Amino acid sequence: MTTTASGIGALYAMRTNRRQRRVADVEWFEALYRVYISAFIGSSAVLFLSSLVGDNRFTPNEWADISHRGPHAIGLVMALVVFLGMRSGVNGGPISVEEAEVRHVLLSPVSRAAALRHPAIQQLRAFAFGGSITGAISGQLFSRRAPTTMPHMAWWILWGALGGAIVAGTFVVAALLVHTYGVHRWLITAVGTILFGWQAATLANSFNFSGPFDFVGHIALYPIRGAGLGFIGLVIILGIGALAVIKTGTLSLEALARRSALVSQMKFAVTLQDVRTVVLLRRQLSQEFMRVTPWIKISPLLRRDIIVGRGFRSVMHFPLRRIVRMTLLTVCGAVALIVTDRGTTPALLIAGICFFIVGLDAVEPLSQEVDQPDRTDALPIERGLLMTKHLIVPALSMFPFLLVGVLVAVVYSPTITSLLLSIIIGIPALLAGVAGASINAVKGAPDPVGGANQGLALPPEMSGMTTLIRAIFPPVVSIVGCLPVIVVHYSETSNTNVYSNSTRAAVAVGMMLVVIAGWVRQRDHIRAWFLNAQAESKSSTSSSLPKGD
Repeated sequence: MTTTASGIGALYAMRTNRRQRRVADVEWFEALYRVYISAFIGSSAVLFLSSLVGDNRFTPNEWADISHRGPHAIGLVMALVVFLGMRSGVNGGPISVEEAEVRHVLLSPVSRAAALRHPAIQQLRAFAFGGSITGAISGQLFSRRAPTTMPHMAWWILWGALGGAIVAGTFVVAALLVHTYGVHRWLITAVGTILFGWQAATLANSFNFSGPFDFVGHIALYPIRGAGLGFIGLVIILGIGALAVIKTGTLSLEALARRSALVSQMKFAVTLQDVRTVVLLRRQLSQEFMRVTPWIKISPLLRRDIIVGRGFRSVMHFPLRRIVRMTLLTVCGAVALIVTDRGTTPALLIAGICFFIVGLDAVEPLSQEVDQPDRTDALPIERGLLMTKHLIVPALSMFPFLLVGVLVAVVYSPTITSLLLSIIIGIPALLAGVAGASINAVKGAPDPVGGANQGLALPPEMSGMTTLIRAIFPPVVSIVGCLPVIVVHYSETSNTNVYSNSTRAAVAVGMMLVVIAGWVRQRDHIRAWFLNAQAESKSSTSSSLPKGD
C-alpha cells in the first residue's frame, strides 16, 4: 500500500523525482570519465605552469614581512568579499531558484524556510568549493616560494583550501543575513566601508591591534605562525552561517522571482558565450542604472564629432557604483602587477583579468552600438570607421584609472623609479584591457557579408576548439598587455637598463594595440575577402573535377 506524501514531504519527494528524471539519461561512466579528465588536465596544467614559472624563494626580509602582514592582506580580501556579499544581499541575492518553484512551491502551504533551506545550503556549498579550489592553487603556488625549511606543499594546499572556502562561503552568509533582515543600503555601505577601512589600516600598520578578519589569514598561513585565535573566528563564522541558513524563510518572494528570471537568462547566455548579455544581466541583478544627470557637462568642443561626443556623454552618465567597481579592479590589478614584479609571476593573470573587466565597462558606448545594428547600418558612415571611433573615448577614459594605479605603486614604493615605471607599465596594461574588451564587443556584431554559420560545417573537434579560442582570446590580449612588468622584473634581477627594456616592451604592446584597432576598422572587409576567396576556391575545385556522363 502506498501513501501520498503531503506538505514538506511532498516537496522533498518532488525534488527527488525531478533529480532522478534529470539524471536518468546520464551515462555515469562517461560523466565520471569527464570529471576525471577535467580534474587531471586542470591539476596537470596548474603544476606545469607553476613549475614553468620558476620563481625564486622569498628572501629572509620578505619572509618576515609576509609573516607579519600576510594575515592582514588575506583579511583585506575577506573584508572586500564581505562587503560585496552585503551589497548582493541588498539587491536580493544570493539565492536563485527556478521560476516554477517561486510561483508554485513558495506560494503553497509549506514552510518557506524548509523549502529554501536546501537551495541556500547548495549555494553555500558551491561557493565554498570554488573558494577551496582557488585557495588550494594559491597555496601550491605560494609553497614554491616558501623557504625550504617550511612544511611540505600538501600542508600549504590544505590550509589554503580551508582559507579559500571560508572567504568564499562568507560571501553567501553575508548576503543571506542582509537579505533576511532587510538592512538598508546606506547602512550596509557604511558598515562595509568601516570594516574594509579598518582591515586596510591594519595592513598599512596604522593600528597596533588586529583587524576584524585577520583570523582567516592566520588559518590560511597556519604553517608559518599557527592559527592562534583563528579557530575561534572560524567557529563564529560557522555559527553565523547556521543562523543565515535558518533565517532563509524570511527571504523576499519578489526578489526571488526577479532573480530567478534573470539568472535563467544569464545561464542561457553563458552557454552561448555571450559575454555582453551576461554583463547586461549582471547589471540588472545588481540594480545598476545610468545616472539621469551627468557628472560633468561635456564641452561643445568635445561634441564636434557626433560619435566621440556620444561616447563622452555615455561615460559622464556612469553610475557611482560602476566607477567604484572600476577603481577597485584597477587597484587589484595594480597590486597584482606589484606582486608580479616582486617575483610571483602567476599574479600576471589576475592583473590581466582585472583590466579586462575594467575594459568591459569602459567600452559601453561601443557595446551599445553593437547592440543596435539596425541603427548602425542606417547611419551614413561605414561601420568599421564607426566602431573605430568608438575606441577613442574608452582609451581616454583610462587616464583617471592610470592615475589610480600609479598612486598604488607610489604608495607601495615612494620613489621616482616607481613613478616612471608604473606609467610605462600602466599605459599598455590598461589600453590592452580596452582592446580585449573591444574585441569581445565587436565580434558579437552581426556579419553583414554572410558566413555567420560557417563554423557549423566544421567537425565537432574543430568547432569546439574554435569556440574556445574565441572565448579566451580577448582576456589573453589583456594579459599580454601586462607583460612589460615581466621585462622590468628580469631587468632588475639581471642589472640591465630597466627603463629602455620596459619602454621597448611597452612599444611592442602598443604595436599590437594598433593592429587590433586596424582589425576593428577593416574587420568587415577582411571577412568579405576571406569568404570570396573561399568561394572562388570551391568553384575552381568543382570546375577541375571530371564531369560525369
